Amino acid sequence: MKKLLAGVAASALTFPGIASAAPQPSPDELLKRLEELTKELQTVKEQLEEVKNTHEETKETVIEVSEQVDEIVTDGVARLDLSGDYRFRLDSARADTHSYWSAQTIETAMSAFEGMGYTQEQINAMLSSMSAEQRAAMLQSMGYSKTKGYDADNDTLYTNRLRLNLKADATENVSFKGRLAMYKIWGMEKANATASPFFGNNGFYWDPNVSRRPNDDTLRVEMAYVNWTNIGGLPIWFSVGRRPTVDGPPLNLKLNIDKRYATPVGLGVDWTFDGATLGYAYEDPFPGKIRICYGRGYESGFKDIPGEDKLDDVDLIGVNWDVIDDKDENLFANLQLFKAGDIPDFLSNENIWGLPEEPTGQLGDIYHLSGIFQHQLNGIDWFVSGGLSRTDNRGTGFGGYGLLNNPGEDDNHWGWAAFAGVRVPVEQLNSKIGFEYNYGSQYWINFTPAADDLYQAKLSTRGHVGEIYWIWDLPETPLSKYGRAFIRAGYQYYWFDYTGSGNWLGKPIDIDDLDDPMNAQLFAPVDTLDNAYVTFEVYF
Repeated sequence: MKKLLAGVAASALTFPGIASAAPQPSPDELLKRLEELTKELQTVKEQLEEVKNTHEETKETVIEVSEQVDEIVTDGVARLDLSGDYRFRLDSARADTHSYWSAQTIETAMSAFEGMGYTQEQINAMLSSMSAEQRAAMLQSMGYSKTKGYDADNDTLYTNRLRLNLKADATENVSFKGRLAMYKIWGMEKANATASPFFGNNGFYWDPNVSRRPNDDTLRVEMAYVNWTNIGGLPIWFSVGRRPTVDGPPLNLKLNIDKRYATPVGLGVDWTFDGATLGYAYEDPFPGKIRICYGRGYESGFKDIPGEDKLDDVDLIGVNWDVIDDKDENLFANLQLFKAGDIPDFLSNENIWGLPEEPTGQLGDIYHLSGIFQHQLNGIDWFVSGGLSRTDNRGTGFGGYGLLNNPGEDDNHWGWAAFAGVRVPVEQLNSKIGFEYNYGSQYWINFTPAADDLYQAKLSTRGHVGEIYWIWDLPETPLSKYGRAFIRAGYQYYWFDYTGSGNWLGKPIDIDDLDDPMNAQLFAPVDTLDNAYVTFEVYF
């Protein structure tokens, strides 16, 4: 526009010069020139108007989007809070199995005795009258032998894990929290590679671990629950849904999760279950909270149908008490007491062992007590945890086995376990170094199918486990309140005293007594297991 006006002015100024140097233009030529300039001015005005309109449309769009954002964010509080994390993990494991008599071998031998005309009672009486050495020698003379021990390894197993966290406020006192998780092994869409031929419980892919064991690339619901707080203006809350019962204290230290967001685990429950909680929080004489918890472990469906023998539902009920939860003093103490009623032989939806995919018998009840004391002193985190378990045997299931009993036994058992650990900061290296140790007795049983251990939940081990780990927090500037990244490397060493760690079906046998044919095993018993791992984890 400025150039056009300058051209008009220049033309006007040159008229006298032109007149002196050349013939004067006629009035018609001057009018024609003015018309052309007028048209050019009009064109420029139209172009300027288009630019203005486009600018206004863009401005309106920006305002509209801003208003939509304002609807999502009200008074500075986000209606939907989205966060997540990704983990790459490399594991390298080796297992040393003990020689043993296979249950299949003994079953074949018993069939041979029956073919000779012996009854089951006569066979049992004969075997019971012999020593372990005599039983073994007799079977060997018949051509039967033990399965030899062997060393197995999986040098490299890679996994990807993606988790997305959702939070939203529905009303002033009602909120929603959830987590979606994908966890898979590189190069396959099944869990078989981690279902080792040693631990029967790892052959099951079922409700308590459906999002916690690497399987395929499906995004599954790991948590989904609502909290109703400040009920009646009191420090009382009610929560219902798929519970936040994994990765809680003191496991959060090794996982580099400093905020205690989940129900304490320790030697208690590490299990993604569906249930409800009614809780009460207090401040005197120190901050804490107590909650009554209920969960459904297995739903059997319609009962009393002719021709069908349905089992009872499996329910869990208990009390979880944060006796002290003083975040300012970094002091935490918890007690957990619960009962798991009408436990079946197994709760599998899918398995790789060829066993029935639905429970076949109800075994009884399990009672459980555990406690945690966790503290930070001069930057050093440490904890101790203990647990007791008690079985109430009332029936049998697959193969005639009972609740920590072999066929023909009807005993109740006490078990116990201890767990301790320490994590020391190394500020010069932006790192933390930790060590953990746990021990479980012969009849120790707990509920840890969702544990973040690849092959065997260490806190269900009947024997010893030592673990050392190193965490390096990357010196990167976070771009969000959730943003951080770290590398974690660790080494676990298991040495087992008894068989069947993590299982409640069948009697745990001393590893040193496996030369006796009467102590036959379904799975290869592991003497020692070691696993080294490295992770790269990014929270966003």
